[in-house]
Amino acid sequence: MIRTALAAALLLTTLLPADAFEGRYRTPGISMTIRPAGGGMFKVDAEISSRRCVGVISARGRIQGDRLVAEAMEYGEICRLDIRRKGRVLTVTESGACTPFHGANCNYVGSYTLR
Repeated sequence: MIRTALAAALLLTTLLPADAFEGRYRTPGISMTIRPAGGGMFKVDAEISSRRCVGVISARGRIQGDRLVAEAMEYGEICRLDIRRKGRVLTVTESGACTPFHGANCNYVGSYTLR
């Protein structure tokens, strides 16, 4: 009984409301904006501007459990951003074919702070 209650409490604390991801975020050299796109979807726009590279991505995605998974397609290949939020910080990882969106010398991976 206690294990079931603890598991339920843990599950409830990890679920985030959909609007928990909305906002404008920054990390050195990268800015990211997340906003609703209708139908339970979100639009994720990110820009990189550094000496090493310049890049832009506009991805769409849905909340899957405790994360937002957004995808963008270029040249028939998919770039996937996996976004998790803890407090005022987003942790972003990427997978797939993301190089067309930022070049070979940088990426969107990192911790972003809410502005």
